[in-house]
Amino acid sequence: MKNLICINTYKSSELVKAFIWDYIDFVKNRDDYKFIVSLDGDDKETINYCNKYKIPFLYSDINEGVGISKNRVLTSFNNYDYYFFIEDDIELLNSDVFDVHIKLSQELNIHHFSLFEARRIREQKNILKNNEFHIIQAMYGGAPFNFFTKKGIDIVGGFHTHFAKYKRFGHTEHSYRFVNNNLVKYPFNIIEECLDGYFRWNDPISRIKISVEVSENRLFVEEEELILEKLKFYPIKTISPYHENNIENMSSLDNIIYDKNISKNKKYFYFKLNILEFVRNIKSKLKYMIKRFKA
Repeated sequence: MKNLICINTYKSSELVKAFIWDYIDFVKNRDDYKFIVSLDGDDKETINYCNKYKIPFLYSDINEGVGISKNRVLTSFNNYDYYFFIEDDIELLNSDVFDVHIKLSQELNIHHFSLFEARRIREQKNILKNNEFHIIQAMYGGAPFNFFTKKGIDIVGGFHTHFAKYKRFGHTEHSYRFVNNNLVKYPFNIIEECLDGYFRWNDPISRIKISVEVSENRLFVEEEELILEKLKFYPIKTISPYHENNIENMSSLDNIIYDKNISKNKKYFYFKLNILEFVRNIKSKLKYMIKRFKA
């Protein structure tokens, strides 16, 4: 069995420095897991960091969004049984999360799981029970952590290139294709027991700022229109040229050089995040006070 863990990143070397090492430590002790970073765009800081420490990674000439970033990995490494795509701002707390997803996928024949903060689960429809685990099934959710089987990807294909011009969106439409192919009853399947204690969900400053029209379902209207077309398959496509560096170290993690500042990097990130959250809290209170004053 071959499993691939991929960290998707864009213009955020600080996050790469802080969080990839926990994943590397896990994979280093498991022959059945491999690791890679998929960098969306030609970000010199991240490229130099990964090269300095001999971390395996892909990078593209142009920033085209996380969906296309995943497509590059699925194109270059199409022979894995299970794929885990994880956003760069998530801290790994318990590596059992990977084996749990594979186990439940095999036992319940579920080809796509998602995992994110519980508050982002919308329109919950059902709960599947499997021994000590409960799988929440919902209509809408997030994509900080995505699990796919190779069989599922072979059937539904890759992420739609329509969204490359926005450099975001598309994960919900991709999840709905699993429903359209009768692989699962609902697009978002979340292991309830993994919502807490396995990852620390962080909310740094957004690197992609874009204002778009949103539907009543709180989806980008163009994505909802595509969902209504009920596509069953879209080929795995890439657009701009991309490059592979240190790929030989996917199988030889002992060749990776450890950063002596891992702990410092993580502390620095949380220091900045605490300041950001303090500012956000002040802004929220000011907005509330102004609203009450105007009323």
